[in-house]
Amino acid sequence: MGFFSRSPTTRRAPLLVAAPADLKRIGIAAFGGQSPHPPGISGIPVGELDRYAMAFLEAAGYPSSGTRQWDAAFGQFLDELTHAAEIAGDWGFVGALCVAWNCLDSGHREDPRYLAVVDRALEVLRTDGVSYTAVPPFAMDRWQSVHGFDGGQPKGWPSALAYLPVPEADATPEYQDLADGELRQLAQAPAAPTNKICAERRADGSIQAVVVGVDQETGENRRWDWEGLSAPNYPRFLRELGDRLVTHTFWAHDDLIPYFPCRQRSRDQMRIEARATEL
Repeated sequence: MGFFSRSPTTRRAPLLVAAPADLKRIGIAAFGGQSPHPPGISGIPVGELDRYAMAFLEAAGYPSSGTRQWDAAFGQFLDELTHAAEIAGDWGFVGALCVAWNCLDSGHREDPRYLAVVDRALEVLRTDGVSYTAVPPFAMDRWQSVHGFDGGQPKGWPSALAYLPVPEADATPEYQDLADGELRQLAQAPAAPTNKICAERRADGSIQAVVVGVDQETGENRRWDWEGLSAPNYPRFLRELGDRLVTHTFWAHDDLIPYFPCRQRSRDQMRIEARATEL
């Protein structure tokens, strides 16, 4: 019947205080939504995972590590967790992954019952368009141990970045040109996110890249020209800046986004590719 159809057989007091609805809520809070890069553990209310762990230990009577009672408690906990996740459905397994990782000791993280929960949760995350870079490393280690690598990334798991053609010179997307003397923020500096990369129209009509930020030596705010990055018009400038930055920074102006040769896929695009990929 497999792990997912077995209900707890013990009549002892339950060790898992998280209900199926809690597991589903936790899974969605951590990895749901429309971004390929959801918040993960930081999306779960502060202290909730610790509360489940402390309740488990208290209900188990604080058994000593390595004893028969210790192993029995973790076995019962994993049976209850698996049963609750099965009731909750797909996102319940994602929540169960989070709850159990915070409760289990290192030895029991290799228990087949927990690995089955992790495997089911990973498939939910993959097919729902979550970037593998947003998945906890311990979980991706499990994926890679089962499926391997493909070109330096987890096999069968789409990348959230795609190399896409930038607009042709005669097919410029719509944009609002810069006024005389206008300074427009276009991106954040990849190596120093507090610094803003701007475009400024100069008196001769050309567009110059200007960085506005903090001087690392003095700590004072200042602005300076990005030497060698200018263009005779705004579309040419966007093409040049996109080529220099390569990929989307934490924030970028809508005018600039089409000119990144390596761009973020949407979560819907990730879902489509993942569901079309055979493992």
